[in-house]
Amino acid sequence: MILWFFDSGLGWQVVMDAFQKEFPDITMILEMDREHAPYGDRSDSEICELTYTGVQRLFDRWADIVILACNTASVHALRPMQQQVFVGRHILGVTVPWAEAVVDGGYKKIWVLATEATVRTRMYKERVHILDDSVIVEEVGAPGLVPLIEQGIMMGEAIDILLREYLSRFSHDIEALVLGCTHYPLIRTSIDNIWTEVHHTKTPDIIDPGFEAAKRFNGWMRRHCIVD
Repeated sequence: MILWFFDSGLGWQVVMDAFQKEFPDITMILEMDREHAPYGDRSDSEICELTYTGVQRLFDRWADIVILACNTASVHALRPMQQQVFVGRHILGVTVPWAEAVVDGGYKKIWVLATEATVRTRMYKERVHILDDSVIVEEVGAPGLVPLIEQGIMMGEAIDILLREYLSRFSHDIEALVLGCTHYPLIRTSIDNIWTEVHHTKTPDIIDPGFEAAKRFNGWMRRHCIVD
């Protein structure tokens, strides 16, 4: 079995690293669309079209299982790809596993930091409320972070200025913070530092959708009777 990953930018590093730790014996191949990165500033139709094109390239190379290592692509394109574009093919995203982690963890008040394109869909709230509609879910769009990360800027004043603006919108008493973009774990240290500076408390529990997707992939394989 080979796992094929699709992403527009550097977020794949976090997702693929999580899968490699969980499944060190599985071969993994990456397809990137750096030409059009980042996706988070694009329109809904552009995101879908670019994702369809990228995933089609993988199926043209005989991919069997494709994982969208991008939250923005997942919330916009996963459902139509599964239900309309590539019916019957194995395509997974990183949105469902994190929602399961929220409910399994018993969290009742969470906030999501994501790209504006992801927040625009309200998909994070929808996914959680399918499982438990009593959970309070608030989402904050964070334009500007991904372009800096794509330039290799993970720490420093440019990142800190943006994080101060975005994290100050969060309630200090949230139980968990969802990193709704696979780029954001790359700036985890900066997030921890600025959260403490702004709220004078330790960072709440962090939920990383890429990590949760890797952790729950075994269950997906069992449900689909897939054995390596």
